[in-house]
Amino acid sequence: MKILILQLARLGDVYMTWPTVRGLKRTFPDAEIHVLTRPRFAAAWDGLQEIDQTHLLPTHQILGPVMKPEMDVKAGFEEISQFVDQLKSEHFDWILNLTFSPFSSFLTHALTETNTKITGYTRFRDGFLCIPDDMSAYFYAQVGLGRPNRFHLIEIFATLAGLDLIESDWAPPALQNQIKTDAQVAIHIGASEAHKQISPAKWTTIINQFFKISDAKMALIGAPGEKALAETILAAVPNDRVENFVGKTTLMGTFDLLSQVDLLVGPDSAPLHMASLTKTPTINLSVGGVSFWETGPRAPGSFVLKVSEETELSSEKVSQGMRKVLAGEKLELGWIPVQKGAPSYWALNSKESDFQWKLIQAIYQETDFPGTEDTLFRDAVIKLEDINHLMLDQIAALKNGGNFEKLAPIIESGEEIIQAISNLVPSISPLVRWYQTEKIRLGPDQREILIDRSLHIHGLLDQVLKLYQQSWAQAAVEPAKQEAP
Repeated sequence: MKILILQLARLGDVYMTWPTVRGLKRTFPDAEIHVLTRPRFAAAWDGLQEIDQTHLLPTHQILGPVMKPEMDVKAGFEEISQFVDQLKSEHFDWILNLTFSPFSSFLTHALTETNTKITGYTRFRDGFLCIPDDMSAYFYAQVGLGRPNRFHLIEIFATLAGLDLIESDWAPPALQNQIKTDAQVAIHIGASEAHKQISPAKWTTIINQFFKISDAKMALIGAPGEKALAETILAAVPNDRVENFVGKTTLMGTFDLLSQVDLLVGPDSAPLHMASLTKTPTINLSVGGVSFWETGPRAPGSFVLKVSEETELSSEKVSQGMRKVLAGEKLELGWIPVQKGAPSYWALNSKESDFQWKLIQAIYQETDFPGTEDTLFRDAVIKLEDINHLMLDQIAALKNGGNFEKLAPIIESGEEIIQAISNLVPSISPLVRWYQTEKIRLGPDQREILIDRSLHIHGLLDQVLKLYQQSWAQAAVEPAKQEAP
């Protein structure tokens, strides 16, 4: 069997893909595994011996003609067509798209042959998005910033591949011994995106606070473009206790360094995911628009400190947390620890967030639907049930030969009302997004088949809404029974 994995995202996503690649090779030892990646991130696959061949997407050749002032779209199209034809000649049995982007879905469709198994986003023959598997549907509906998903991307990738990961799937490459350090703590001073970064001033305060309470030494790590940040920090901290590796190590060298230290501290970034492979405990300083549930550290003994903005980040709390992790002491409330299983973290959350997560689990994992007395949610259920019955009636009328031109606008208006309800009542959004995603998955087909499948989806939605209505009705009856003589 020949497998192609599409991973066109950043370094961190590549390293989060490593356990899945290892799991695939463990499950299918005779499989030939290829990966498609962007040239900029190709080095992140180095050392993963389970990969048989790496293909580089010719990003520059494709986009170069398009980005010129005269914009040669034809040349760019010819370049991508030539690349697709060459890659398609490999005749892959299974294409596993882990990128979840529009471009990757078109590319997956272009590479697909008659008997190719597809997992992840692709396209229908009419060009619209095709979501062929349940895990991709879950990702489309529930994963992303501001949504209540609590499954880590590593488990999502593995589930897409049909895997249950085991301990041996988490491992670094063979170490090169390029770097030697006697530091106990590594500090990653940068991040792939500006909004994730910690300022040099904050790092300086954290480091100096830490040195007041610990004799441990530190190593600064980061990309070549972060050398100026390192110099700013080094100018304000004791140089005899800090080694500067910023811009001086390869990715393989970073693995060497992480395997030697006892703790990594940094934002959501590639070294954090590398530390998950070396099993180096990590303190993740998660600032702003980042979901630690999906991209946080996974090494045992790791912690997340979540804040909305850097001004909320207490230097004393961080430095004390570092000291306690090194000493094996318990951290106080507010630190989010890594735990086994899914979700991968234990955290105190708002009542609404917990409710939405339990609603997701009920929809996708068949757990019990969570109870609530929230009046907004109850009103949303009542309104959704009304509009869903109206749409069921219109779709049934279509099935019985009704006029499409008259009925379609009513159905379309129903969809708009459902979206409006979801916007007004966030607690019911997981259910609405599930419903909307299932409708998107229908794709082109014969009208009779589409009608029957639409009726089925609306019927499933009706079952959930009825379940809540019945539970509330039963709850109202119980007190009356107790009061009766």
